[in-house]
This record gives sequence, C-alpha cells and structure tokens, in this order.
Amino acid sequence: MANQKIYGNDGHSNTDPGAVGYVVERDQNVIVGKYWRQYLKDNYVCTIKASKGSVGSLTVICNEANKWGANLFVSVHFNAGGGDGHEVLVYDEDNLTMGKIFDKHLKAIGQNSRGVKYRPDLGVLRLTDMPAVLIECAFVDNWKDIKDWNEDKELKKMGEAIAKAIAEY
Repeated sequence: MANQKIYGNDGHSNTDPGAVGYVVERDQNVIVGKYWRQYLKDNYVCTIKASKGSVGSLTVICNEANKWGANLFVSVHFNAGGGDGHEVLVYDEDNLTMGKIFDKHLKAIGQNSRGVKYRPDLGVLRLTDMPAVLIECAFVDNWKDIKDWNEDKELKKMGEAIAKAIAEY
C-alpha cells in the first residue's frame, strides 16, 4: 500500500449531525474516522487527507479529492431506520470486489452484514474520479445494533477494521 493517497470523509458536519438516535451519527463518524486514519498512519506508508465533514456541498468535497489525486475515497457514516448491521455502498459492479473486502473486515469484528449495495445516486460515489466506498457502520436508532458500537474501544475496533480493508484493497 506504499505511497497511496487516501481521502477520508467523516459524514455530515457540526451543523448537520446526520442520523440521531441513541447516539448522534456525526459524533460516531468522527471517532471512527480518527481511528482508521491513525491506524493507517501507524502501520503503512500512505498520505491521508480528510474533509472537514459535509459542511459545504458534496461536489466541493469530491472535487477536492479529485484535484488532490486520491487513489481511494472513504466515507464513514452510521445509519438510521431501525435496521441492524453494517452496509458497504459502492457505485457499481466495477467496485464490487472492493466492497466485498470492506464487508469481510467488518464481519470479522462481529458486526452483522447487510451486504454490499450499489448506490450510484450517492454524491460521494458518483462525483469521485477514484474508487469510492461509503460505509454505514451501524444503526444509531436500534439499541440492539448500536449498543455494541457506541463506546470508544468499540469504535476503535470499527476504525481499525476499515483501515485493514483499505490496506488490503
């Protein structure tokens, strides 16, 4: 993975907290993002740049990643809607192998898998020039799901799983 450029997006912002349930999505996104970036910095030679969240338009964020010449775009989110588990969202079939790598690493830490899904409608997947993945880590409004992913040590585990998937990809 030497000399790869990874662009990170911790979904939402301080003015747009995302989904709210037992925890606030934005808070979880930032913590998981911090951990995957730190794991990569500590274990691999790569360059990482992170957006400040979705404060401006997603077009601005994607343009920044494109202009920077990222090799991979990683967006971390948490879900709502009462479901259970993680989802790995990719643009299309060309990104399926990458999605399966992320899915494998998240399942390995014990998170239920809702699978890899194609989402060509999502801005961060549609507007990026490089392979991009959006991970929905857990459901903030389902206590059964979020209770296992709401403490710092658990969020670190999630972040490190994402970092290992990035490194494998």
